[in-house]
Amino acid sequence: MAHDELIPQGVDEHDADLLRRAYALRDQAEGAELYREWARTYDRTMLDGLGYRSPTRLTEQFARLVPWRDQPVLDIGCGTGLLGVELAAIGVTTIDGLDLSASMMDEAMARGLYRTAIAADLLQPLPIADASYGAAISTGTFTSGHLGADCLDEIVRVLRRGGFLSCTVHHAVWDALGFGEAFARLETAGDLAPVEIVEGGFYETTTDDGRYCLYRRT
Repeated sequence: MAHDELIPQGVDEHDADLLRRAYALRDQAEGAELYREWARTYDRTMLDGLGYRSPTRLTEQFARLVPWRDQPVLDIGCGTGLLGVELAAIGVTTIDGLDLSASMMDEAMARGLYRTAIAADLLQPLPIADASYGAAISTGTFTSGHLGADCLDEIVRVLRRGGFLSCTVHHAVWDALGFGEAFARLETAGDLAPVEIVEGGFYETTTDDGRYCLYRRT
């Protein structure tokens, strides 16, 4: 099966196969089926099986560079809420989760950390008013088999002026799915300004999977 180069070495074959399926998704129907099957064991697979550390590392960047904790934050592609756990730990008081998978969001809401769950397709207009959030944050969503950069305009729309877009983007999709070009366009248009973009690993056993990005809404 393809995408083995994206899977950390030494992981359990069952966990690796789930990740291969995630990277190879062809449409939303496949995604819905995968995440319905995976929701109950996702945390074990990612944290214990794969050594997934992207939520912790992205939140560390956010905590270091974003001065407030009391504005509402939108967790994009929230899944089971791994990022919400990290945000709550640094004192973020209001977190909303957005995902296409109801099964995954059920797991997230059970943590008691999210104000609300928003079922939405990022490739369609979001059911969110302009300038609703002080930050939008996302890890594990901008990767192979998932979303392209077309979603960025809607994310920027729901941010307040001076707010932040914090996200990971896998190297495999930075150019292939248009993220580099889209961020450059948004910078040129005066919609986003880079605060910090650094390369790093998303797992305990990797060092250079993609970019940890923080932009400010201008």
